[in-house]
Amino acid sequence: MHGARLVLISLLLVGCGSKTGLKVQGSPRDAGTFDAAFDAGPPRDAEPDAPIEDAGLDAPDAPDAPDAFVPCPDPRSVSPGEASIPVDIIWVFDSSGSMIDENSRLQENIQIFWDAIVEANVDSRVIFIAERGYVPGPPAAFSGRFRAIEDEVGSWDPLLKVIQNYPMYRDFMRPDSIVHVVAVTDDDSRAMEWESFDEEFRRLLERDYTAHAIASEQVMITVTNPFGVCFTEDNAAWRPGFEYMGLTMATGGLFLSVCEEDWSQVVEPLSERVAVRIPLPCAYALPQPPPRGIPYDPSTFTVSVTFADGTRRVLPQVSSEAECGDGWSFVPVADRIELCPSTCAETDAADGRVTIDICAPSTVD
Repeated sequence: MHGARLVLISLLLVGCGSKTGLKVQGSPRDAGTFDAAFDAGPPRDAEPDAPIEDAGLDAPDAPDAPDAFVPCPDPRSVSPGEASIPVDIIWVFDSSGSMIDENSRLQENIQIFWDAIVEANVDSRVIFIAERGYVPGPPAAFSGRFRAIEDEVGSWDPLLKVIQNYPMYRDFMRPDSIVHVVAVTDDDSRAMEWESFDEEFRRLLERDYTAHAIASEQVMITVTNPFGVCFTEDNAAWRPGFEYMGLTMATGGLFLSVCEEDWSQVVEPLSERVAVRIPLPCAYALPQPPPRGIPYDPSTFTVSVTFADGTRRVLPQVSSEAECGDGWSFVPVADRIELCPSTCAETDAADGRVTIDICAPSTVD
């Protein structure tokens, strides 16, 4: 946000390098807006030079990783945990110069977010889109579950960056995950209206999602605050986040104030919302990360059930959940196995314990 007292906002706006419109009450996309032209300013706080339709929603696919064959070592058992519905969380952070203070507040409080997910034992993956220096480092517990995408996120285009960078993280997301998007900015989304983002992101995901925003609410418009932005004693936002208000309302997400000086009050409710564990019956998550040097290859698994009386039965593998009669199937990307319904019922009734041996191809009579 701006590093100046509110009484100086009108002077500071003269140098913001953008053109914007704001209706005295309501969204700036409505008629009757207040237009003001400005001169120079931070490049990524300015309007894009190219028309929005030329901004380029399509981006090249992420480069494929080189093929590598890792031979299986000696067989070993792993201890699967009760699986839960995966949760994929995408952060996009406005990396413009006016967000330096907010970046510091996020860095100081991001541990609240990590702790909430770890303590809730959520099967989560986190993606963070921002410029270098704005990406918080994850704790050791998130090894293999965090992906940083370094990109210059301007104040006007966080939603557009989520779309443009999709090829860089789509392989990291699980096909059956609950998806949360968290946008952090002191501006409005001027590169992409929320309806366009919502339509395109749903098309890419092929499922619902929830959007959250840490942005500016609208406060009373005054002579010294002509856009009605939120402010603190020392700082003020650029514009109210009307597009983010619309998106969070449409998807049932949280809208939190970027002007909150105590960011624990921002990160805590957000963490509580995303750190929700929903167990999957008769599904077992493989340990993450995998044992060093061993890729998870279901063709090398032996899945067995040891019953309360000590007897053990090796379960057959089926190619998919749809073909389940007896046995188990593997869910790629999510790295979990799921028991077929009849096998699940048998295991539960006999108080069975599931064991997975990797690098030990099963032989079922």
